[in-house]
Amino acid sequence: MTLKQARTICRSCNAFCPIQVTIDQARATRVIGNRAAPLYKGYTCPKGRALPSVHNRPDRLKSSLKRQEDGSFIPISSEDLVGELAERIRVLIDRHGPRSVAAYLSGGVIEQPAASTLMISFLEAIGSPMLFSASTIDQPGMTIGYALHGRWHGGRIRPQERDLFMIVGGNPINSKQYLPQNPGMQIKAMRKRRGKLIVIDPRRTETARLADIHLQPIPGEDPTILAGLVHLLVREDGVDRAFVDTNANGLAALSAAVERFTPEYVAARAGISAADLHAVAKALMQAKRGDIGLGTGPSMATRGLLSSYLALCLNTLRGFWAGEGQQAMHPSVLLPEREFRAQPIAPYPAWGFGKKMRVGNCEPTPAGMPLAALPDEILTPGAGQVKALFLHGGAVQSWPQHDKTVEALRALDLLVIHDLVLSPTAKLADYVIATKAQFEIPAISVLNEIISNSGHSGYGWAEPFAYCGPALLEPPEGSDLLEAWQIYYRVAQRLNLPLKITNWRSAQKVEPELDMQHEPNTSQIYDMMCAGSAIPLDEVRRHSYGHVFEAARKQVLSRDPACTARLDLANADMLRELANVAREDPEVRRGIDTEFAFLLIPGRLQNATNTFAKAPGILKWSYNPAFMHPRDMAEIGVSPGDEVLIRSRHGQVRAIAEKDEGLRRKVVSLMHGFGSSPSPQADPRIDGTNVNHLTSWQDDFEEHTGMPRMGALPISVTPAAVAGT
Repeated sequence: MTLKQARTICRSCNAFCPIQVTIDQARATRVIGNRAAPLYKGYTCPKGRALPSVHNRPDRLKSSLKRQEDGSFIPISSEDLVGELAERIRVLIDRHGPRSVAAYLSGGVIEQPAASTLMISFLEAIGSPMLFSASTIDQPGMTIGYALHGRWHGGRIRPQERDLFMIVGGNPINSKQYLPQNPGMQIKAMRKRRGKLIVIDPRRTETARLADIHLQPIPGEDPTILAGLVHLLVREDGVDRAFVDTNANGLAALSAAVERFTPEYVAARAGISAADLHAVAKALMQAKRGDIGLGTGPSMATRGLLSSYLALCLNTLRGFWAGEGQQAMHPSVLLPEREFRAQPIAPYPAWGFGKKMRVGNCEPTPAGMPLAALPDEILTPGAGQVKALFLHGGAVQSWPQHDKTVEALRALDLLVIHDLVLSPTAKLADYVIATKAQFEIPAISVLNEIISNSGHSGYGWAEPFAYCGPALLEPPEGSDLLEAWQIYYRVAQRLNLPLKITNWRSAQKVEPELDMQHEPNTSQIYDMMCAGSAIPLDEVRRHSYGHVFEAARKQVLSRDPACTARLDLANADMLRELANVAREDPEVRRGIDTEFAFLLIPGRLQNATNTFAKAPGILKWSYNPAFMHPRDMAEIGVSPGDEVLIRSRHGQVRAIAEKDEGLRRKVVSLMHGFGSSPSPQADPRIDGTNVNHLTSWQDDFEEHTGMPRMGALPISVTPAAVAGT
């Protein structure tokens, strides 16, 4: 037996942990953290360590599939697949125009970064604007908030230099957001520097257990608490006046807007103590170099944009932005070199710059095209109706309103999905593209630089770290697999379409054309994506552990004397929304009553990410438990492991109850990305509960993105036996 040790980065999520893979006779058999790699100290999570079981799972697709008229599937060769797709796309465009072809990007492109740039180029080549992504049902407020408030050219303060970090509705220990390189180690290092960690979350999460202060509010009250903190900073002289006077407008208007949000009002409304709110405000005022981040919790509990905007305002009120002489966060390595200056970038359009959707009132924003509009764009007849969809993601398990999602996907003339297995979404497809798994694809870390450059502060590196390495494995013997990007290249080739590769060679994106006669390999595409990078890609490839490139390190420069930009603390739309918060009856807003007495919130499990292939050995449970406080369980007469019926005003599901003593009373936490059966009555012990049976696109949706209520959702919970299921 010959064992080989190979090194790469894990691409199960955006943490990109360096790992060491044991290979035995062309099969991955073990994954551990690479202790010799910089930054991570050998850290991996259960998802990374379970990658061999993902690659070797017996139900993995070995060839692409084509749906038959009776709903069954037969194998189809890659050559025939490309030919049939090209012909069907040509016919659809001839009959219905290029807008009839759409595509959706989600977490699957973490493994395959070349896929997104080729998919985008393919849509541009046919003339379709219909590119959607998960960003408009995840954290759209993060990027839109920057547009309303403005950005700081110097970036955020690096984790290594913070003396305070406040996370609202997030759990970095599990999600890796904001602290992606060994999050527990980073929290301990901050505590060792006597820095403070503040967590605002209805759950006592793994991160909250390490916090100096943990507020456990009623779900959905994040804007109330953030406005209350602004109120206290203003009232108690906690504003960095020198910073605000130099860099921002609107303090007086913001101060007036938060006048009602006194500690007493906030405490009564949000279900926290006024003393704890004061303690958080005091910690913010004492900190010199802090940062405030939002997880998916505030985004999914409605008014995520307002929460994101208020968090940015808090950062600005305290001057929590990198100053002159500090090391810059997110320096470029695989993207072109850029400078950082201690000055604002003025607000820019958050909406109104693109055409509104054909159906409804949604429109493009800096977060992208509104996914909320896509089901109706498919289902509504007329000029511009979407007829074909390419999917990189498990729509059935991740989009709201399950039944409408399934109806829309079934209504398409052509549904194509990239997948490793015959997933719930793949079962609805016309073609399932059998896709290579991550060890069979060259690895590169550029995606995180692209994400952080676009305004998502939660991922990337404070240090100038990068990695690029070869594939570790060949595809399984006898298989016919594709990398995701190849389908777009080859279909475009059949249609005689030119494709371009987006790179960031200068301030203006440069898009060199691909050679459409001679198919490149993935490494050559990476070369084009990273042309003009701060560190040459071949130099990055020399470091098999990944490397911190000191030559790419940047310091924040002084303000340009010609800079007149200012941050906006009083965006009119946001202050109107805040006024609505102050005027409303919170009980009516929540929608709870004697029938729907609980609030459902999202959560994350350490060993699962979204619809990531859940091979045996990854999960403690094969399902996603409905976590409840033990006293709530006792009141309704259920024990851990019992089946319960969960109902909302939009639907119902069966779930398995489990206790969580750290959960706020009358709150239920249920992770998304589970439940393969289309029926809400399916046995939840098999592979879990699809929470999207409980949601509706029409429920309390955000005006511009259309993102509906996906958290703080009023529900009832009863024992399944009593409910008669």
